[in-house]
Amino acid sequence: MTSPPTDRVVAVVNLLAGSGRTGGRTVSAIAAELGLNRSTTTAVLTALESAGWVRRGEDLGYVLGAGLIGTGEAARRSLPLPRSTGECLDALVEAVGGGVTMSLIEPGSLTVVEARHGGGRLLPGMSVGRQIQLVAPTGAAVMPWRSVAERGAWLATAPTGQRQMIIELLELVSDSGVALWRPKEDDAALLDVLADLLDVADDQLLRPHLRQRVLAQLTKLAGRPYSRAELVSDDPLPISYLAAPVFDKHGVARFEVQLGPLRAAVPRVERDRYIAVLRETSRALSAGVS
Repeated sequence: MTSPPTDRVVAVVNLLAGSGRTGGRTVSAIAAELGLNRSTTTAVLTALESAGWVRRGEDLGYVLGAGLIGTGEAARRSLPLPRSTGECLDALVEAVGGGVTMSLIEPGSLTVVEARHGGGRLLPGMSVGRQIQLVAPTGAAVMPWRSVAERGAWLATAPTGQRQMIIELLELVSDSGVALWRPKEDDAALLDVLADLLDVADDQLLRPHLRQRVLAQLTKLAGRPYSRAELVSDDPLPISYLAAPVFDKHGVARFEVQLGPLRAAVPRVERDRYIAVLRETSRALSAGVS
């Protein structure tokens, strides 16, 4: 049983955490996005501000405060991250040039715990600390190695018409160790355009509301897994991102490492290189778990 007042505090913190570096949110904006009244929102923000968990900028918008830094670092230290996480992710960025993230997969949720821009593109909306609801097929890279009960509960979140496709995806991931994702056929060309826009537009040059719209479109584009039959094509294919499991010392796939080329046309030889490099990174990260 949850507590509504506590839920409101959590919702405000999560909303501001998802804002990243795109600027603060006013009381009115927070209230509107969360469906709260203005007085309740003000009360929550006042309590959070007194604790140092949020602060109000010169534009009157609220952002996360320095009081959360220690909390965040303590939470990060509590995770069973591989010792070599930083080095492995940096090497992956250098090898392929795409944005890289690593996420903790728990029942019902995916939380980003590491992210690298490097010279490439960060996966859309996947900043450190971002938590999203785990709805199949998201998280498919770890599910073949989860319990039957957890896998069944995860599969039940997918529309009935997609479940056979997802079962086949799990078989592919089990065989290859990697899941590949693509946009819809008619949206593939937008990958390069939208990703390039985010690359060149500084936060001060791209208005926060516009940046959020671009991120939302990129997130939608990321969204369909490739089948085994599609991947054998010799034609260039659009790639949103790839994902591979990271195992703990007990052989449980606790994390998912994600590589986001965000490219509209990737030749087969380059797709094979992405897969090989990501699989090697997965093995290296798993070997570094204490």
